[in-house]
Amino acid sequence: MMPEEPEQSLRRAKRISPGVLLAVILLIVSTLLIYKIQSMESDRPHREALSRQTAGQKSISEPPSGKAKTPHDESGSSKEKPTPILDPITPDPELVLTQTANRQPLLPDVKMVEEGELNSTSWQNPFYNLFWKSKGWQFTEAGMVSTAGQISTATFVRPYKKISVSFRVDVKENLPSFELHLLTRDPANPQKVLIASAIIFQNNTLSVFAVKQGVSKSLKQVKLDLNTTGPSSVSIRFVGTGNRFVISVGGRRVLTCTQPALQSGRECFLSFLTTKDQVQISALRIEGE
Repeated sequence: MMPEEPEQSLRRAKRISPGVLLAVILLIVSTLLIYKIQSMESDRPHREALSRQTAGQKSISEPPSGKAKTPHDESGSSKEKPTPILDPITPDPELVLTQTANRQPLLPDVKMVEEGELNSTSWQNPFYNLFWKSKGWQFTEAGMVSTAGQISTATFVRPYKKISVSFRVDVKENLPSFELHLLTRDPANPQKVLIASAIIFQNNTLSVFAVKQGVSKSLKQVKLDLNTTGPSSVSIRFVGTGNRFVISVGGRRVLTCTQPALQSGRECFLSFLTTKDQVQISALRIEGE
């Protein structure tokens, strides 16, 4: 009985068809291929992450130019000074000097005064260029107008030892800022001012200064209350007796003070000066001795 079993197994093996064997082999090979592909796919994210990490470490360790900085380069960069930022509020020194120079009052030429035909002591509306040494002012039959946004100055070419001046100033909303000067010529240097009196008109303030060699001394200051409603004109009267000043605004006396002693008995020139506001003057009358 025992010798028959190997023969039966051999006969069953012979009965397995070649097609089935081929299918089994293909199945095994396919299974191996699928397993290998899945293994490669699972390893790819890990390799990409590792590659990114390596590249990041390389970019950190090396400068963008691909060249490491030397200690000399680092010390050089640390010594570089930042570009200074100009303060827009700080004025340009050259501009300040220019404005100071333009602000200097104008004195008429000595020859013009000596040869001029201004023998009369009383003048009504003398709005003619020949009567003034000016810069920035325009003269018409109706009055004189300064240029807005710049320094404008005009000096009447006839001198007075005692003077009375009356005029009107156009007012839109507020009284425009302007200055009235009395200029005394320096006998030793006729092109320069020995002493000046400056009467400064502002919307709510009236101030008087004595100016000698660029140094100002306050003589008096008062508050102004014009109470204007809408466009109008304000009357102003200024009197210099040689010893004191008397100033009236709107028909009301608002200030009296002592005139600088250096001007007593000396000839003075009347001058108007504006710095930024446009000032229109009409009904001007100048008289004195």
